[in-house]
Amino acid sequence: MSKRTSQNGTAALQETATEAAQQVTDRLRQLYESVQAEGIPDKFLDLLERLDEAEQRSLKK
Repeated sequence: MSKRTSQNGTAALQETATEAAQQVTDRLRQLYESVQAEGIPDKFLDLLERLDEAEQRSLKK
């Protein structure tokens, strides 16, 4: 195998790896955006509110 053929093969592998990384990046971005679009459950909001109230009470002591 010549040096040129080896370099072409390496370049092709690098391009494939770059494309695969871009696909992973795109899929992760889509997943993140879908999670971001979901609302926060009321139970969780209530819990956060109770924690804030408890923190305020402890600061007043």
